[in-house]
Amino acid sequence: MPFMSITDPEFWKICPQGLELIPKSMEGTGGGVAYFVMGDRKEDAPTVVALKMAPNWVLPRHAHDCYRFEVIVQGTLDVGDRILKVGDVMVSEPNTFYGPHIAGPEGCTTFEIFSNHHASHEAMLDIAGIVHKFDVSQPGAFQEMMDAQDNAKKSA
Repeated sequence: MPFMSITDPEFWKICPQGLELIPKSMEGTGGGVAYFVMGDRKEDAPTVVALKMAPNWVLPRHAHDCYRFEVIVQGTLDVGDRILKVGDVMVSEPNTFYGPHIAGPEGCTTFEIFSNHHASHEAMLDIAGIVHKFDVSQPGAFQEMMDAQDNAKKSA
């Protein structure tokens, strides 16, 4: 049984084949992402995603097509009506939008458990009232998602 630590830089390189663009998209942000598939990806197994957000990093309003359980393991996260701290959890049903969420001044690390694998990298964003689907494992999708969010803010 392997033992790992979120303080080990190698931890943030754990990623299934085919999803390597996701951790690469986080390079230079001060954050990171690691993937743990709990079974065979072909069977759409549950997946745990560790997400390390830099201080004040904004996670846009979005939803996933699955059940989701997320726990704060380091730092704080502003979810709008409250500040979540270590040990606090969020739970959402499929297609339930949440966010924007803002990492605290010390950053935030969460473990997000998705009931199916595809939803761990596919998201729907609510940008100015229009739902956009993104698969952040595809080339350019993460940047496209962030650009769409920025453009919506500028036009608001």
